[in-house]
Amino acid sequence: MSGEAAPSSPPSKQRGFVLVMTLWVLAIVAIAAGYFAERVARSVELAQQARQNTQAMIDMAGTRAELLYRLGTTTMTEYGLGRGNTAIALDNRPYLGLGKTLVRLQDDRGLLNLNLTDDGSLQRFLGLLGVPADQRSHLIDTLRDFTDADNLVRLNGAEAADYLALNLPPPPNRNLLTPWEARRIIGWRDYPDLWKNGRLADLTTTSASVGINPNTAPAEVLATLPGVTEDIARRIIALRKLSPIINEAPIVALTSIPLNQLFQTKIIAIPSNSLRITQSTRGLPWAIQYNLTLTPSGNEAPWRTDYYSRVSTSPPDQAQADIPELPPRSTAPPDSPPSFLSGG
Repeated sequence: MSGEAAPSSPPSKQRGFVLVMTLWVLAIVAIAAGYFAERVARSVELAQQARQNTQAMIDMAGTRAELLYRLGTTTMTEYGLGRGNTAIALDNRPYLGLGKTLVRLQDDRGLLNLNLTDDGSLQRFLGLLGVPADQRSHLIDTLRDFTDADNLVRLNGAEAADYLALNLPPPPNRNLLTPWEARRIIGWRDYPDLWKNGRLADLTTTSASVGINPNTAPAEVLATLPGVTEDIARRIIALRKLSPIINEAPIVALTSIPLNQLFQTKIIAIPSNSLRITQSTRGLPWAIQYNLTLTPSGNEAPWRTDYYSRVSTSPPDQAQADIPELPPRSTAPPDSPPSFLSGG
C-alpha cells in the first residue's frame, strides 16, 4: 500500500554492527594501553638505569678518593701498598671497592717501559706477542725514530717523510705519552694482534719508572729478563705467591744467569712511584683507566695524573663472590723507607 512506511533494518543486524564497532574500539584501546604501558615501563627502566649509573659513578669516585688517600699515607714495600696481610697487591689483581666497583692497581715497574727498555728486552717481548722474528727490528727502529730528537732514519726505521708519504702525522720526536700512542707508529699500527683486547697497552708503560719488579710483573714481562722462559716466568709468579721476592737470588737459581747480567736489567723488588689504576663497575660497558705518579713534595698536589682514559672492560677471571674487598687501612705507623735493589 502506498501509505505504508519502508521496512527498517532488522534489530539483529544493528546489534551485530554495534558489537563489531565495540570490539574494534576495545582493540584500539587495548593496543593504546599496551603501547603506553610499554613506554611507561621503558621510562621507568631508563630512570632506574640512570640512577644505578649515577650511583656507580659515585662509588667509583669514592673508591678513587680512598685509593688516593692510601697512596699518600702508606709506604710502598715488596708486598705492594703496605705490608703483610693489609697490603694492596700491585699486580693488577681485582679488588672490590665501594658498591659494585672493581679496581685493579698495577705497579708501572711491573710493566715493560716502551720509552726506556733496551733492544734485547724489546726483541723478546715482541716475540712473545707473536711478531715474526724478521719484523722485530723494523718495529724497534720505527719506535726509536718516532721518539728520538733527530730526523736521521735508522736502517729499518721511518721519519717524517715516510709518515707524510702515507698521509700520517709525523713523529713527535719525544717520549711516548701513553702506550696507545704507539699505535701511531709505522709497523706497530700494522699488527692488529698487538692491540687486540688492549694486549700491548696492558703490558707496557710510558712512565719514568726504571727496572722490573718481579713481584708485580706479569709472565710476559718477566719473560723479557735474560734467561727467563715462559715456564720460568710462571714459576717466578708461583714463588712470589708464597712470599715476596726481595732480591735476585731466586731468579739466579731458576735461570743460572750470572748476577751481573741481571744487574744490567735493574731488578728492583719494590714498586715505583707511578702506577696504573683501572676501575670498572657491573652494568657499565667500559672502565676508567688512569696512570698516577706520586709527587709528595710537589707544589700543587701529592700526585699527578699522567693520563686518563675510558677503555673496554672484560669480566674478571674469577666470580664476583671470590674477589676480595680492599684490605682495611693499616693503623700501624709508616715503615722506614724501603731499600732499592740492583742499583734502583
